[in-house]
Amino acid sequence: MRLLLPALAFMLAANAAAADAPAGDIVIGIEAPSPLSPSGTAENLGMRLVIRAVNDAGGINGRKLAERSYGRTQSGAAGDTEVMGHVARLADEDHVLLLWNHGGTASMQIAPFAMTHKLPYMFPHTGLVDTDDARYVFTSFPHYDGETRMMYRYLARDRGMKRIAILYDPNAYGRFFRDKLRALAVADGYAVAGEEAVEQTLPTDLTAQMQRLRETKPDAIVMALYPPQAKRVMEAKARLDWKDVRMVSTGPLTDEEYLNVPGGYAEGTLGLCYYPDPNQSDAPGIAAYRRLMARYFPDEKLNRYSLYGYAFGQMVAEGLRRAGPNPSRESFIDAMETIKNWDSGGILPPVTFSKVNHHAQQAGFVCELRQSRFVPLGDWITP
Repeated sequence: MRLLLPALAFMLAANAAAADAPAGDIVIGIEAPSPLSPSGTAENLGMRLVIRAVNDAGGINGRKLAERSYGRTQSGAAGDTEVMGHVARLADEDHVLLLWNHGGTASMQIAPFAMTHKLPYMFPHTGLVDTDDARYVFTSFPHYDGETRMMYRYLARDRGMKRIAILYDPNAYGRFFRDKLRALAVADGYAVAGEEAVEQTLPTDLTAQMQRLRETKPDAIVMALYPPQAKRVMEAKARLDWKDVRMVSTGPLTDEEYLNVPGGYAEGTLGLCYYPDPNQSDAPGIAAYRRLMARYFPDEKLNRYSLYGYAFGQMVAEGLRRAGPNPSRESFIDAMETIKNWDSGGILPPVTFSKVNHHAQQAGFVCELRQSRFVPLGDWITP
């Protein structure tokens, strides 16, 4: 996680740049960096990477890309309300061409807003939104329904884990994984060993919650959490010297940067990876991402969050190229729907859209943390 002062300075700089966007730029609505969401900040950094690279190459059809951005200052339900206010301002006052990311639980309110306001809502970092045939909404990675069905069955049947517990954020995201864990237990042949809610977005110590789960004797613990919460879970696991339990990360959480702790207590964590290792993969798209990060943001760590932003940002840029020199919201949507078998350079499987399918990525792969890196246990799987 970044320190507060650098993140705040970055946020102010981003907002200042957005406010001064010249007339004629193609304006994209993004969230400003926030210390409340280090992963969200990294996600949007990937899109900013695309903007910088595109503009230095002359723009798209002779026009530069610019952003409007407002940062959240609150978490939970209050934060979602705040974000919805920002989205309304971006749509109705700033007249952005499209809305980028704005993931998490707020996405469940943003998607219907986008439909009502005819605002392209592009690739929120969440599996909660499954309106794949809605004209103004484009979804990103595998939906949580498919992920939970695949991963819970895998844990019980392939890995022999018969007692599964869960740590979850008590919002729509965390409750989804908790409720599915309950609902699929009988069919998949496991018991729900225990449940613990993590109420704080930025907790300081989760030792008590981990100790209570330890008393239930689980074989595995699912973490339906956000990175700052999961980091405290791993620290508590180390504090308890608890080695004989398998940790399981949900897809959005599966990134080494936010899980590794000294002593190797995160080793063996299983998860659904959405993208290859951003530090070690030799895929051409990931190599290009590394080169651009070294050029534009050399002080930022490489991770799957900014890699996501880069890959899906490139997809937006492709749609803008196809939309011509004077894109409107409608012509941009039409252009996105012409994308067939788009090649990300190995970051994700080929992408095809149509008028009835706006889901970019349906596949992931099961991975395991070994020697501090997530390694694939198989090929791409569509949950």
